[in-house]
Amino acid sequence: MNEEACAFCGRVGAAGMHGHHVVPRAKGGKVIEPTCGSCGSFIHKTWSHNELRDTYNTVEKIQADERFQRFVKWLLKQRVDVKFKTERRNGRAEGKYR
Repeated sequence: MNEEACAFCGRVGAAGMHGHHVVPRAKGGKVIEPTCGSCGSFIHKTWSHNELRDTYNTVEKIQADERFQRFVKWLLKQRVDVKFKTERRNGRAEGKYR
């Protein structure tokens, strides 16, 4: 099990840990943070690449969002070894560069 903590939820050893570009690479992002699969899935479900580049471009800004706070409150009650994949929100455009 990976013993690295997720930069977003703080869980140690969470399933699906990987490096996550806070600002997507397609939008010029270079900063990579350790991220669990559940947080990565939620972030990409919730915000477009442009929103991540323009508004939610730091870990702190994502953590401060009410939607993310509700998600983390729920996530911290779940088993750490399970990755939760979320569905794309309604109205969120499909495609490579959203």
